[in-house]
Amino acid sequence: MRRGDWVLLLSEDGLKIVARHRGRLETIRGYVEASALDGAEYGGAVTTSLGHRFYVLRPTIYEVLPRLRHATQVIYPVDAEFIALVAGIGPGSEVAEAGTGSGYLASLLAWRVGPQGRVLTYEVRGDFAEVAWDNIRSLGLEGIVDVAVADVAAAGFGAEGLDAVVLDMGSPWSALDAALEALRPGGSLVVFSTSVEHAQKSVAAMRSRGVLDVNMAEVSVRPWKAEPGEMRPETRAIVFTGFIIWGKAPPSRGRRP
Repeated sequence: MRRGDWVLLLSEDGLKIVARHRGRLETIRGYVEASALDGAEYGGAVTTSLGHRFYVLRPTIYEVLPRLRHATQVIYPVDAEFIALVAGIGPGSEVAEAGTGSGYLASLLAWRVGPQGRVLTYEVRGDFAEVAWDNIRSLGLEGIVDVAVADVAAAGFGAEGLDAVVLDMGSPWSALDAALEALRPGGSLVVFSTSVEHAQKSVAAMRSRGVLDVNMAEVSVRPWKAEPGEMRPETRAIVFTGFIIWGKAPPSRGRRP
């Protein structure tokens, strides 16, 4: 393992820690020396200063995303994966996103499209873009993602023939024309909304521009406590995140009056 890599430490009694290896790692069971992590291999084990044994595992992107630095409200992994699924985003896809935020969705999309694809993500605030770029680099995805500081509603996406465009921004209806110009005919358009009023306005704007097959859904996951004799729903849960609205670009593209 190298400095900067993500690691999952799992104790024999179930304590789980996901962190980047930046040196000595402090835990409630003692610390793990940097030298022990430097020489560790995924699948091996290390021992803390207090004698507790931890397995060294490679974390999944599902486990890493919630631990990334964030400067804004983020799209949760369950929503990000559903967006990728309904938009048909997979290996080799070319995708654009407006509203980079902290880069959570851009990271998931980059992980999905792989080295043969690309993700273009646009953020109006430079400080948010810097946080996002650091997160994307920490996952080793910088070769797949281009982060730009720009207002796509005013300047457009600077691309065409894209397989999908995702709008996660305060006023996605202002960027719909630009999104349709960037998409190939039949390409996927996805809008993320966090309120009923926002969703209503987004749906109306999509329909007014001829977007085909408009759909809307919310996604929820109900975690359970997985302990013998105590199996039950977790007492703490996120009951609502947002609405996902999606459709397909019409055959005739371009700005409409």
